[in-house]
Amino acid sequence: MAYILVADDDAGILKLMAVILAKAGHTITVCSSGGDALRMLGVRPGDDSIDLPDLVILDIMMPQVDGYAVATSIRNTPRTHNIPVLMVSALREMSQLFVARVRVDGFLTKPFAPEDLVGSVAKILQGHGAPRFLSP
Repeated sequence: MAYILVADDDAGILKLMAVILAKAGHTITVCSSGGDALRMLGVRPGDDSIDLPDLVILDIMMPQVDGYAVATSIRNTPRTHNIPVLMVSALREMSQLFVARVRVDGFLTKPFAPEDLVGSVAKILQGHGAPRFLSP
C-alpha cells in the first residue's frame, strides 16, 4: 500500500485518520501542524534526503501555517510538486476554491465516514500510479 503523511491540529481527528488508514494497509506518518508537515516533506528547510510520501492529507485550518499554505508550498517546490494532496476540512464551501486554486487532488468534508476517507485515498492513488512505498 502507500506511505501517507497526515497533518491535522486536532489530535482526535489525526489519530482517527491514522487508525483508519493503517487498517486499510497504509503506512502513516502524522504531524500536528503545517510547519511540521513542511519539515517532514523536506520543503522548509530544503532537504532532498527525506523520503517523500505517496500522498499528503492536510487539514485546512491549522495554526501558523495552514493547509492552504502547505499545499501551495508542495505545488511550488520542484521535488514535491507531483505529490497528490487531499484536503480535509469542515469548511465545505472552500472545497471548489482549494481544488481549483491550489490544484489539490481531492477534498473531503469533516465529519467523514471511514469508508469515504479510504475511498478518497484509493481514488487519488489510482490516479497517480502505483505507490512508491509498499507495506511488507
